[in-house]
Amino acid sequence: MTVSVFSVIMSISCSSIILMTAGFLVSHAKRVRWGLIMVMFLLGFVRLVVPIDIINARVIRSWYLYPFFRRVASRKILWGQSLANTLVILWLTGSILMFWGFIKKLRELREIEEKSIPVMDGDYLQAVFQRASDSLGYQGGIRIAVTKEFSTAVSVGLLSPKILIPKEMLKYPEDELSGVIKHELTHYLRRDVGKQWALCFLQCLFWWNPAVHYVKRSVTQMLELECDQRACQGMTDEERLAYLEAIKKVLQSGSKRELELGMGYGKNHSAKFLERRFREVLEPVHRYSVKATIFCALISILVFVTSYSFILQPAAMPKDVNRVDESMLTASAGEYEFLLRVSDDHYYYVYDLSIRAYLTKEMIQKPPYVGLPIYDVITLKGD
Repeated sequence: MTVSVFSVIMSISCSSIILMTAGFLVSHAKRVRWGLIMVMFLLGFVRLVVPIDIINARVIRSWYLYPFFRRVASRKILWGQSLANTLVILWLTGSILMFWGFIKKLRELREIEEKSIPVMDGDYLQAVFQRASDSLGYQGGIRIAVTKEFSTAVSVGLLSPKILIPKEMLKYPEDELSGVIKHELTHYLRRDVGKQWALCFLQCLFWWNPAVHYVKRSVTQMLELECDQRACQGMTDEERLAYLEAIKKVLQSGSKRELELGMGYGKNHSAKFLERRFREVLEPVHRYSVKATIFCALISILVFVTSYSFILQPAAMPKDVNRVDESMLTASAGEYEFLLRVSDDHYYYVYDLSIRAYLTKEMIQKPPYVGLPIYDVITLKGD
């Protein structure tokens, strides 16, 4: 197994297709089971971070596309640096800035947690929290605190998880406040904060890829929808209405601060998503059968494995091209041209790794092709 610039390009291309497909299903296919979506996201993530070439993979030679991009990438643009080197520098610089922003947000969140007021035993909020926990069968020791920084309840922290409740929510009726706590506690039980952090890390590393931003938004929406589904299981119609009323109040109160490193009860999503969220709370969606989901998962895995079975590379120069004497060089130093034998009567004229003409045997005996080196197709196999 090897890693090359071409395997990285292949990895980014294939993973983007997989991730975009999963994101599309989240946004437009309501009956797809979340397990299948998570499998597709996992496959896309692995394909992105494991850009390897399998030894026995089939190599597909590119005579037009890759050579064109190679010529463009090799052009000098700034301070003697090629376009390819400049793009790599921009990639690294952007990632460093994004990671710095990520660390800064972690520090801000820690300051907010330190300023929050812990809820003590015997408080009204602690009693509501305990009843909500009992309804979910949770008996752990997650902490709960009151904050003035957010207008929505949020689940934060990985090693020291905590649920932060806005001070304004203490005025909510008990049934609404209970729904808020059940929602945030469900986020904690599902480890959604860790998933959100993983998405932020992926975004910092591949900040220039639109597919990653699209996937982050889609996964965030998926986590909210699935959390709603789990939190509302067993609720009466009145409890579901109270659950949605709390979301409505949070949205109407405005947003004091956006939190990307935690999961919020009523974050400012699009109107279309909020409509879907409300509808699915009132009328839960019946998912596709388990058999259909397993079949789709197997297809996804097959596509994932197949993506490693092919390697797209530029057509290589013949291995003995370095032994060509000076008379075989073109006017542009460092670039080679030769004839590639297709059959006894037909040839390709190759210049700078691109096929420029399809020639007959009579044509290669005339200028400007006469005297060019001739190679058989088999010579080009195996790089």
